[in-house]
Amino acid sequence: MKKQHPIKDDEVRESENGLAIVLGVWHDGDQIRLVSKGGNFITTVNNKKGSKRCHENLYKHLKKLLQQYGKWKENKENEVHKQ
Repeated sequence: MKKQHPIKDDEVRESENGLAIVLGVWHDGDQIRLVSKGGNFITTVNNKKGSKRCHENLYKHLKKLLQQYGKWKENKENEVHKQ
């Protein structure tokens, strides 16, 4: 595989069946926000059972990524919410 330079903010790299884009990920209270440059794509994910934004697996992986870079602050709101 050919080594490529790091992707730039507004760049879209195409492959046979996918795209590579820059995506912002940040911890915001009891959720994780995802946003693309220019705000063309904005959504949130959480780990609250019953929430339409609940995706426990994605939340877990994004939380781990944020923790690796020191961007996660623990508080009671971050705990799993069960209904």
